[in-house]
Amino acid sequence: MMNEMVPSRFSLLAILFLMVLPQADFAQDKSASADTESPRFFGARRGALPKVKQAISQDESSLMPAYEALVKTADEALTAKPPTVTDKKRHPVTGDLNDYYTQAPYLWPDPSKSDGLPHLPKDGVINPESRDSDFADYSRGQQIGHLVESLALAYYLTGNESYAAHAARCLRVWFIDPETRMNPHLQYAQAVPGRNEGRYIGMIEAGGVVQAVDAAGLLDGSIHWKEEDRKALEIWITDFLDWFMNSEYGREEVQMRQNHGTMFDVRVVRMALALGQQDLAREKLESVKENRIALQIEPDGAQPMELRRTKSFNYSEMNLTGLTELAILGEWVGVDLWSYQTEDGRSVKRALEFLRPYVEVVPEGLPPRVWHYKQVVPYQPEIIAPAFRMGSIGYEDEEYEAIVSQFAGFRESSFQLTHPKNSF
Repeated sequence: MMNEMVPSRFSLLAILFLMVLPQADFAQDKSASADTESPRFFGARRGALPKVKQAISQDESSLMPAYEALVKTADEALTAKPPTVTDKKRHPVTGDLNDYYTQAPYLWPDPSKSDGLPHLPKDGVINPESRDSDFADYSRGQQIGHLVESLALAYYLTGNESYAAHAARCLRVWFIDPETRMNPHLQYAQAVPGRNEGRYIGMIEAGGVVQAVDAAGLLDGSIHWKEEDRKALEIWITDFLDWFMNSEYGREEVQMRQNHGTMFDVRVVRMALALGQQDLAREKLESVKENRIALQIEPDGAQPMELRRTKSFNYSEMNLTGLTELAILGEWVGVDLWSYQTEDGRSVKRALEFLRPYVEVVPEGLPPRVWHYKQVVPYQPEIIAPAFRMGSIGYEDEEYEAIVSQFAGFRESSFQLTHPKNSF
């Protein structure tokens, strides 16, 4: 598919030559023009969104289910009240409603104690109290990311300013307005009643806010997102990134040798790129080779720190998705994580291959592969579709794309728009 109109001065011979060229492959498009056209949004593959926008204008059939689902979601989001941490009724620690607060999800009251304190662990089993919106911000923290990304992506693809207006409103409420903004830290995330007021592992909950501040880059050019808004948000991101990396919590979390360490790196890289700090992003991505891939993946592709959990498939998927996302992010700054491999064979590809037999369609007549590791929630192979889509991109592997195509629901995922397959 050609992405530019052919100038009239081209000769007929040149036009015919261009018409027989194969479809452009995203993985091969490293041109400066692709970067120039790309919006400042790093939750999408480098250079992908301009091509997706053009393809949608031409009713590209493989993208329309996801595009239509996105527009429907964005239309529904227009009626949603902007969430804020100050929506909670109380803060159990500081009393300051602007401080983000949650309780550890896998900790439950001690039945042998009248007050239930301190809470005791049940790995993999969520205590519904930890999701109580009267005092816990977890659902709001996830909602802000989903709302802003859906609205901002819909704005970029449609040009509808109503989407940008509401996305901007949500961003101001959560990050900028003094009365409702979240203080830029997660000091009180995943507290354990009777034991502590917050924990460094609560930093895993940063996903929603990082998703939102990154998606703000899609609003560039909108009449509803002004320069003073952008600068105010950059101040918040700068403060949050400083706390994220340099606080006592951050110094602990970065050392984690499982999904917490991986997701820490993802969030640092996305914030660094959103701030234009490419050197920091590049440095963090280079460290992924020895600090994550070499330490977290076995030569056979197993992720032992995830396999020992009570939701071993979910955690293996989460960490692998984080690693493939880091590899995709590496394309923005020239760091190749796809081809990195230790001397004994540890690599992202090996981790994909380890999980592959458990998610691909089994040939007729053969028994399905059984997941023998502990899994206290239903086994759902479709959650791994994003990881294999990114793997199909990074390794140009059609067999990985065949795995993705098994999951009908994934056709409507906005991931199809931000990480489209190499050709369509």
